Amino acid sequence: MITDTAFYRYPYYHTAQDTPDKLNYVPFAKMTNGLFLMLSRLTKMEKHYP
Repeated sequence: MITDTAFYRYPYYHTAQDTPDKLNYVPFAKMTNGLFLMLSRLTKMEKHYP
């Protein structure tokens, strides 16, 4: 979990109505890819700055 504010943006968060058909997977995929790229770059930077 990146933030703890999902319940502000998604009214079904952790309720019985929180089902896969209500999710928008494209933004999830974009966010996941962005986080992966950021963490990959930070890992590479760490090698240059002990």
